[in-house]
Amino acid sequence: MLDIMKLVGPTATNAEWEADKAGWRAFVFGNTASGFRAGSRLDRAWRRGYEAAARSDEPAALML
Repeated sequence: MLDIMKLVGPTATNAEWEADKAGWRAFVFGNTASGFRAGSRLDRAWRRGYEAAARSDEPAALML
């Protein structure tokens, strides 16, 4: 039998994805500083999100 709660329940978080989203949100809200250690993989993910939002035509509309 299929357990629907396993499909829709909480899942493990992906730290890099969360950092990427945080960078995007930071751009939208005007924050230019990453809270992650400079050069770390999470800082790089944050920068990717920030830079992607900067290239976007409508960053607020596409914010995750």
